[in-house]
Amino acid sequence: MAAQKDKVVIIGSGWGGYSLGYGIDHNKYDVTLISPENTSAVTPLLASAACGLFDPRLAHEPLRRRDFHAKYYKALVVDIDFDTKTLICQPAFDELTDERFNVDYDKVILVPGCRTNTFGIPGVTENAIFVKNVANANAVRSRLNDILEMASLPGTSEDRQRQLLHVAIVGGGPTGIEMAAELTDLFNGDANVLFPHLKGKASVSVYDVAPHILAPFDQKLAEYATSALKKGRVNIKTNTHILKVTQNTIETQEDGATGYGMLIWATGNNSVPLVDKLNLRKTEKGLVRILTDDRLNAFAPDGNALRNVFAMGDAADIEGGTLPTTAEVAIQKADYIINVLNKNDTSPFAYKQRSLVTYTGRRDGVVQGKREYTGYGAWLSWRSGNFFWTRSWRRRILMCYAWLMDWLDGREIIRN
Repeated sequence: MAAQKDKVVIIGSGWGGYSLGYGIDHNKYDVTLISPENTSAVTPLLASAACGLFDPRLAHEPLRRRDFHAKYYKALVVDIDFDTKTLICQPAFDELTDERFNVDYDKVILVPGCRTNTFGIPGVTENAIFVKNVANANAVRSRLNDILEMASLPGTSEDRQRQLLHVAIVGGGPTGIEMAAELTDLFNGDANVLFPHLKGKASVSVYDVAPHILAPFDQKLAEYATSALKKGRVNIKTNTHILKVTQNTIETQEDGATGYGMLIWATGNNSVPLVDKLNLRKTEKGLVRILTDDRLNAFAPDGNALRNVFAMGDAADIEGGTLPTTAEVAIQKADYIINVLNKNDTSPFAYKQRSLVTYTGRRDGVVQGKREYTGYGAWLSWRSGNFFWTRSWRRRILMCYAWLMDWLDGREIIRN
């Protein structure tokens, strides 16, 4: 009779959770993944998908695949009893229900991710589009179509056209900057061909409270990116404090109220309710994250490491060794836990910094790593990186086909 497998439960289907679900040996463990999302977003592709380079469906991977051996439950984990090793779960469907079910575990891996932080600014939740998943990318595409068509209606004044075609982006990190770059490429390219009467009336502004954009990059590269974006007619508004947002305006302490047609919120992370609720040691400043040791084991309140509880991704951080909330960090931690479980590796986790790449529009970009460079080569690095972020060959082939069609016949977003 075969020995009973240990039950490993993964909470979350982001970069880390998806990698764990694929990588943990299903012949050795009984693996279950619990998440309210039945796909895993390829976040570096969302800006390109939102602006019509390819179908947004290519920017996420389904959990239910022939080669994905983990069991999947579409649910939220609302609490954990660490004494009885039990997860309390709630089904994640539109139908409101108080139904609960329990899932037992031998080992649990916490990768629940983060929510977007609105910083309590009035009107953000009601009026902004966030950039976290494919549904958000679809919302951007839909709104882009609407503002272009509204601005084309007879009798629309030029002032109204310019307000409708002003896209305000809050957040000067890689996500916000790449969204600004893709939008300017669209406005200066296909939109001018299909909406010639609107040429020169579209604009993009990037708002950030920091003194400069792209904080993870060296100042020299951040300054180059700022210059490149300005050449593409992106308004960079740093050291800016947002007071409130309405349906049509963004109000800042420095400039007062400015009209917009679409507001994209691409800044700030906030902890999810599960992380707030769990009785574990957490960070005391900034984003609330679960603290772990260098083996990624979560700490109990008394400071003892829980050997059957791992935590990683945006929702966790190593004590004394803060790492950013990026896909690269999540993937490396997932690979580490896979080795711990599959190969009984007992060495501590060590992060290896990879190159940072960001697109700035007009086939330009910045790369920081062993070698720093900008320009066309940086754009090629970014584009090829986007290709390899995609996890399946099927999607890579479809993406190449979409790029070819864009080159031959323009972006599809205008025709959706």
